[in-house]
Amino acid sequence: MIFQDNSVILFQGDSITDAGRDRSDSGSLGYGYANFVASWLSAQYPAKNLRFLNRGIGGNRAVDLRQRWQGDALDLKPDWVSIIIGINDTWRRYDSGQATSAEQYEQHYRAILEQTRNYGARIHHP
Repeated sequence: MIFQDNSVILFQGDSITDAGRDRSDSGSLGYGYANFVASWLSAQYPAKNLRFLNRGIGGNRAVDLRQRWQGDALDLKPDWVSIIIGINDTWRRYDSGQATSAEQYEQHYRAILEQTRNYGARIHHP
């Protein structure tokens, strides 16, 4: 088993991750994949006492995620991080004229991954 006892699994990203989570409740997972994965893993490994956190924010782009990465990710001391980000980097070109080039997206995402790797958390990015 890859999860250690009391592992912290953090879900991060945009609205796909946010999925209606209650931001006034630090334990809220929302109604999307974070909730489904947490439910499944908790049922599969109840003795592991896994802890799940969702800090996805709808509308975020890679640059936004990078700016909040320390406080909304690394400071939470995750053992595992799942990241889904990118649709808004494309969409903002059409809804508000804020284009993100592929190079900018890659730069921000690679910085996030490097920080996370240096911190020591394992990364899942589908």
